[in-house]
Amino acid sequence: MREKTPQEYANELMKMYRENTQAITELKRPVELPFIASNQIPPTLDDGTGGVQVNVTTIGRLYPVKDALVTVFLGSGNTRTVIETDVTDDSGKSKVFKLATPPRAESQQSENGGELPYANYNISVKSDGYVEKIAMNVPVFSGVISVQGIDLLPITAAGGHTAPQIIDETNKYNL
Repeated sequence: MREKTPQEYANELMKMYRENTQAITELKRPVELPFIASNQIPPTLDDGTGGVQVNVTTIGRLYPVKDALVTVFLGSGNTRTVIETDVTDDSGKSKVFKLATPPRAESQQSENGGELPYANYNISVKSDGYVEKIAMNVPVFSGVISVQGIDLLPITAAGGHTAPQIIDETNKYNL
């Protein structure tokens, strides 16, 4: 049995992606949510603490990426301050990162001195065989666990481009 070339592999992945995308759009019934085991119950967050869980997938969010390195950090370039890291599980999910945020009361005031009522964090996701993806300025609110989806591009499908892909999540929420 001969090995596939990178182009054949990329074409096969794109064919699977198109077939699955069509099947998803034709889906007429509601999707049943899986049973949540007791060890998957989200943590309780105190005031001034928010959470982020990262779901890492590939091929248009069809397949989870196991063992991807997820790094939550502040700053950029040489001024990065790493807050915490984790590795994704079999389903492509990281743990819930507990992160400092402004107090909940600040998000309930119309005037808060120009300060954002949430904290911004950056998230880097790396995995062997994939182009690194960095989500910048991910908002984290007090008392809320947010889910950040990251869809990694296989290097074989990247056309030789291996520089990190950057997503800017900057948004001025009008609260």
